[in-house]
Amino acid sequence: YDFGCKSKIALNFSQQQWQHIQTIFKHPALSAWLEKQQIRRAIALMEFFSGAISGTEKDKAGNYHEKEPLYQLDCIDESTNTMQYLNALEQKGWLHWHRVGGKQRRIRFIWAHWTAVIEQLDNGEKYAVDSWYRDNGEPPYVQRLTEWQRRSRFPENLNP
Repeated sequence: YDFGCKSKIALNFSQQQWQHIQTIFKHPALSAWLEKQQIRRAIALMEFFSGAISGTEKDKAGNYHEKEPLYQLDCIDESTNTMQYLNALEQKGWLHWHRVGGKQRRIRFIWAHWTAVIEQLDNGEKYAVDSWYRDNGEPPYVQRLTEWQRRSRFPENLNP
């Protein structure tokens, strides 16, 4: 956190927090779309728990260029954290329709923006999982990576 990962803290969720996250995946998703919704809910919850541990619970969507308030996350921080959360979900065996695809960036003029990525196993389609546009603890947006690269609007069908 603190813009560009200036500040780092090791996070360890309690057993009770992990159990709460696991309830989201209690029933394996019957489709890739349903699993994306589980991922969105899990990332939101993990971000909520992390905010309480790290002090980033008041993180607001976007950046504040006039000033860099403490505990604010930029897209580098958000994508790094989201990727770590996704890695944890994958390591626990809770993902059946997707695998973690690392991070991607897009460049527009002089601005770069980063996101975490998941890859759908049945067709290889990559999706951005972008929490930078949301306040702490809100579900991240999910969008096909090709659409995200073009800065298309986030589709309502994936982000109800």
